[in-house]
Amino acid sequence: MHLNNIAGRLFLFILAIILMDFTPVYAAQVRGFVVDAASHEPLPAASVTVENTDLGATTNLDGYFVLSGLPAGRCLITVSYLGYNSLQMEVDADGVKAPLRISLKRKDVVLKEAVVSLKHSDAQETRKTPLVSAVPVDGQLIKTMPSMMGEMDVLRALQQIPGVKASSDLSSALHIRGGSPDQTLILMDHNVVYNPSHLFGLFSAFNADAVKHIDLIKGGFPAQYGGRSGSVLDVITNEGNRRETHGLASIGLVSARGALEGPLPKTLGSYAFSGRRTYFDPVLIALRSAKVDVPNYFFYDANGKVNFDLTDCTTLSLAGYIGNDIMNFDFGPKDERVYFYLKWGNQTLASRLRHCLRGDMFLSVGAAVSEYHSGWGFIADGINLDEGRDRMLDKSVKTDFEYYGLPNHTFKGGAWISRYDIRFKEGNEDLTFVDVDEWTTNYSLYAQDKWRVSPFFEVQPGLRGYYHAAGDHFAVDPRLAMVYYYDPRLRLKAAVGRYSQWLNLITFGEGFSNFDLWIPVDKSMNPSHSHQAVLGFECDHENGMEFTTEGYYTRMHDIAAFNAKTDQGEVAADAFVNGEGCAYGWEVMATKKRGRLTGWVGYSLSWTKRRFPNSLINWGNWFYPQWDRRHDFIAVAMYPLSRTWDLAASWRYNTGQGYTQALGIYTTRYADMDPSDFGNYGRTILTGSKNNYRFPSDHRLDVTLSWKHLLYGKNAVLNISIFNAYSRRPFWTRWFDTNEDPMKITDLKLLPILPLVSYEVKF
Repeated sequence: MHLNNIAGRLFLFILAIILMDFTPVYAAQVRGFVVDAASHEPLPAASVTVENTDLGATTNLDGYFVLSGLPAGRCLITVSYLGYNSLQMEVDADGVKAPLRISLKRKDVVLKEAVVSLKHSDAQETRKTPLVSAVPVDGQLIKTMPSMMGEMDVLRALQQIPGVKASSDLSSALHIRGGSPDQTLILMDHNVVYNPSHLFGLFSAFNADAVKHIDLIKGGFPAQYGGRSGSVLDVITNEGNRRETHGLASIGLVSARGALEGPLPKTLGSYAFSGRRTYFDPVLIALRSAKVDVPNYFFYDANGKVNFDLTDCTTLSLAGYIGNDIMNFDFGPKDERVYFYLKWGNQTLASRLRHCLRGDMFLSVGAAVSEYHSGWGFIADGINLDEGRDRMLDKSVKTDFEYYGLPNHTFKGGAWISRYDIRFKEGNEDLTFVDVDEWTTNYSLYAQDKWRVSPFFEVQPGLRGYYHAAGDHFAVDPRLAMVYYYDPRLRLKAAVGRYSQWLNLITFGEGFSNFDLWIPVDKSMNPSHSHQAVLGFECDHENGMEFTTEGYYTRMHDIAAFNAKTDQGEVAADAFVNGEGCAYGWEVMATKKRGRLTGWVGYSLSWTKRRFPNSLINWGNWFYPQWDRRHDFIAVAMYPLSRTWDLAASWRYNTGQGYTQALGIYTTRYADMDPSDFGNYGRTILTGSKNNYRFPSDHRLDVTLSWKHLLYGKNAVLNISIFNAYSRRPFWTRWFDTNEDPMKITDLKLLPILPLVSYEVKF
């Protein structure tokens, strides 16, 4: 029986029970926002519990919570958030009408070892949910982790989590539980980002200075997310300090960064702006002046957000992002110079209005525009030999509604409408090779309910429906997650669901992400979709240790790959071949969040394979993609050496990536033709099945040492990073040159040891 049939029947059964359980109960209620005491920024996923009861709530991404079904009179609530001091306060459940604004203070770093004695209330420091495979990451944590080339990189930090893989050291793209990068929904301030990379994928487009909170959901995600068949990365940027103006300036070997945040006049809200730019330019100019043909290259990006606090219950946010990579290259003899240019980037603009309706409802409405664009040109002797333009424009409106008015239930629903405009044109001065100008609209609705059946058991059924205008496609994705509490510290979780995807990606391999081309589904092809099942176990210990283990299975249907035989076409299906895939594995992670030494260790055992029948891709047979790696072991540690020196290190071991090995050479002969007419005398490589061999296993150590001090009364940090500390260079690819006899085999390896420095000042 298919997973969607099982999930659908379970969903209908639970929905029927929920409807019977929806009997209005008029009880006391407390609502409010949990914020940072210093900046007044909202704290998402904070825990709010009621002493001597099993009642509790978790704040949403806007820091909002509602405690329903409270006993009449005064009650004691405990508010806690990781990295902050917990707060206990007494409230009158009958007398609270306006939303509370609860401020938490960050914990000070204590260097001496201490014995931590936990109260009973601390056992539920974080209110657990049925959500599986979720890894929340605080933006400050990323800044403490080892960095590459002095750049604190969001996506590379996430690659240190079990189940998240990179295809190589050169790529910041995320391969999550066997999925390709296009199967991950990437959101920034609730807006889709289509190509989150700089420098051909070496760095991510997210500036760590702008990031406040990240939710990574590796699989089994709830109905509130849609449009992708694999996983979710939800990035929330800083809202800005509502009390004081603060800034940051940083300079490193690769780029310079800056950030500024503060309150709007007359306490109307806050703002936060950040930006960075590389400065390879002087080095490249010096090389060109020395008659060395090298390209001129740089990238830049900037984030901005302005929040207007219209009332105590209403906030309007405007957020934007712009990032571009630009390369210009002219080479060749002085009188025969050839000019080549390449540029690509993202732009987003989003508005979002969030409002507390009455005492038990929360509403958000937003509109957004997201654009990914790229272009290139090749010019010789003033003649345009090849020029291309690619643009993906997504215009969307979105609304989410949360209802807390029923005891033991948190209902959430919403709608999302996206219009996709695709423009791709390539040609030269005389001919047009490709000219695509298409658009379509995708509509989706969802509803989900988090139902606390008993103090020991919670379920979260959900349903997401789609209508895709191109081709009149309909799809319904049922989803179900549940958690069983063996005791306050031990939990068993499970989730099943169906996940649809309406966009396909044409990509030309690692290092060529700037040529990515998104194509919406049309009448000629079915949307890809997956069925996922996840089973997990979680355990929390009193000493601040957390243990998580999960097994998963994903079946992929109608996945698309670029059809290399295509030279013309009228519909989307002409550019793709359809196939199937599966991914399964087991992950374990142990995290230490308290004490001087913090960090985690993790391990994943995984398989992923794909097949494209009736195609030239491995002749239609099953194969393991390049990012399939059997074993991954990860260790990350942060340790304060003193009040001014911090040490961070990460070590990773993984199975080598796959490559297609040459099994031999055969010679091709043609009648009436001399073999010497061919540079390789007709020698042709006989290849085996796709990725039939693996490179040797790889391991790497990265280290960062930070010195915190004062510079003219301002907080400053000197970061000294060592990438690949013992210079073990992993294999990237293998070339076979048949022009040589015997055939020459060349192994191309990746980066050696790289010591790097950056300096940061806060004001």
